Amino acid sequence: MILKRILQSALTVLVLWMVCPIDGALQAQSEAYSLDDWMTVTAVRSFVWSPDGQYLYFRGHPGNSGTTEIFRVPVRGGEPQQLSTNFQGQRPEPKQNLAISTDGNMLFFTTARYFQSYENIFTMAASGGEATAVTFNDGVIETDPQPSPDGRTLAYFARTPRGMKIFLKSLNEESSWPQFFSPGDGEEHFPVWSPDGTRLAFSRQGDIWIGDPNGEAPRRLIENIYAGGNGSPAWSPDGNRIAFVKANSGFSQVGVADVGTGSVTPITHEPRNHGDVAWSPDGGSLVFVRYDEMGMSREVVVTNADGSGRLSVMTQGKGIRSSPRYSPDGNSIAYIESTGIRTPDLWLIPAGGGTPRQLTNSMGRIDPADLSMPEEVSYPGPDNLQIPTLLYKPKNFDPGQKYPVIVRLHGHPGQWNHSFQLMWQYFIQKGFVLIAPNPRGSRGFGQGFHDLHIADYGGTEFEEVMNVLNYLQGQPYVDLARKATWGGSGGGYMSLVIATKAPTAFQAQIIRAPVSSWKLLAIDRHGASGRHWTATRTPSRERSEFGGAEHEIPEEYRQRSPLNFVENVETPQLLFHGLRDTNVPPRQSKVWVERMRELGKGQLIEYIEYPDEDHSLNRYRATIRDRLLRMEQFLAKHLRLPSLGQ
Repeated sequence: MILKRILQSALTVLVLWMVCPIDGALQAQSEAYSLDDWMTVTAVRSFVWSPDGQYLYFRGHPGNSGTTEIFRVPVRGGEPQQLSTNFQGQRPEPKQNLAISTDGNMLFFTTARYFQSYENIFTMAASGGEATAVTFNDGVIETDPQPSPDGRTLAYFARTPRGMKIFLKSLNEESSWPQFFSPGDGEEHFPVWSPDGTRLAFSRQGDIWIGDPNGEAPRRLIENIYAGGNGSPAWSPDGNRIAFVKANSGFSQVGVADVGTGSVTPITHEPRNHGDVAWSPDGGSLVFVRYDEMGMSREVVVTNADGSGRLSVMTQGKGIRSSPRYSPDGNSIAYIESTGIRTPDLWLIPAGGGTPRQLTNSMGRIDPADLSMPEEVSYPGPDNLQIPTLLYKPKNFDPGQKYPVIVRLHGHPGQWNHSFQLMWQYFIQKGFVLIAPNPRGSRGFGQGFHDLHIADYGGTEFEEVMNVLNYLQGQPYVDLARKATWGGSGGGYMSLVIATKAPTAFQAQIIRAPVSSWKLLAIDRHGASGRHWTATRTPSRERSEFGGAEHEIPEEYRQRSPLNFVENVETPQLLFHGLRDTNVPPRQSKVWVERMRELGKGQLIEYIEYPDEDHSLNRYRATIRDRLLRMEQFLAKHLRLPSLGQ
């Protein structure tokens, strides 16, 4: 009996010795922030200047719901004021596509009452109040409202049975019907008014066109030698030039076209992406964003609009900047900035350069100084292609400790970059290492890198993702016995591929809205295509990622559909899906769960549905809270981390 007790005690000590180094690494991390603290973090999503330059109107996340509302903040400084509200008795809906009238009196925006993409257009006084519907067809996407300079006409585009078409709607006559801008068969979208309101620039057939709202036939703007791949038109203040982005050189470049002749002045030509171009009020300068050499950070730059001189970099450090816009007086530039430790916020910088000033603070009760900045690393794929990757370590990192690791898998197409990820930081600060690879097919690294996945989706990309394990094996601080994947959408699909092709590689998987059967997805999207439209995407029966349609290459679709190989699954899974998801129908998760249970693997799957959520599962703050709690409990159980569950 004594010997038995001695052996039991020795075994207990051995188990504690094996567990404590890892669990101790979690316990050593700061517990300064509660889940309630993390839920105070919000974000700025887009903005417009008031014409008098006194305010910035922006979209942000308020209060308990977490849905996007419209705010106004004084440029001189002060607290933002919420302007928009939700219809009484209806679920809160995000406000999108914010625009303002030339006189500054009215705001325009879109919101969707049924499914995530089915937007309609509303207007509201710039001082706030009740919104009025301008369009109300809940079976058609009507989006991108653009009020004319004289305030009499609204241009927008809609998804119709004839494709994307621009419409004009009188704002002076409430009972007026929307009219086709160009009744022909060509698809067109993203209308932009000329400063004098006599013309519209818009996108059609992969190029920029100009048309007269009074009926003159539209014409293509860009001269033939530069035709194709042109978009994002921005009129110069005098209406004689249009700045644009050209996307068919491998990397997106900025140019300026003469409206009268179509002749082009190239502004950039380098192996990195550019975009979000806008003019200075005097027409002498352009401001836009430029990716850095690695492709995971974006900076604000200014240059002369005539192509002379060099680019002036206005911002410093790793981060994601977007939508830089001059103030109406031209003295400052507003933009949105996010970093690995700061959520997107509004910033101002003098137009001639200087120290940026933060205008909004959306971090709530979280101090960015307590969070972990990512490191840029890379590792070779099976063909030695380098995979750009971000690596996060806990703030109080101790290289002598062992840490559990999460491999984060992004959707398709997508990119991990130096933007703030609240849910990542939540787990990193609890003692996880997190690594986020960008395999082939990712955006931001050039067209060639993106196109490598075509006709090979889930093939070499899978091998590249799995090669991250070789990298982790070389990091002595990673506990290779406590590894989890976390992926959504295309990353959810890759999670299922890993589960069926490498069933013992990980100890846990967190999955959101995955594709499990490409055949079923083709049926859903083609049979009820309208339900799966977005503003600019028409679902096709053929998928370029596989090289053909399902009826042409059925075996290829079968081999690349994880649903056909569920018998291989051995890893516990936590699966989430929103029932209003129009990107990946909920049936993709339902059939996966049914098949798991049919094969006696029900104990390996936890399935959670959110009735009011869409594809991203971040429409409501309550959903984010619920997911974090469930994920924490799931990882604590399956990675054997008892302190995490506490």
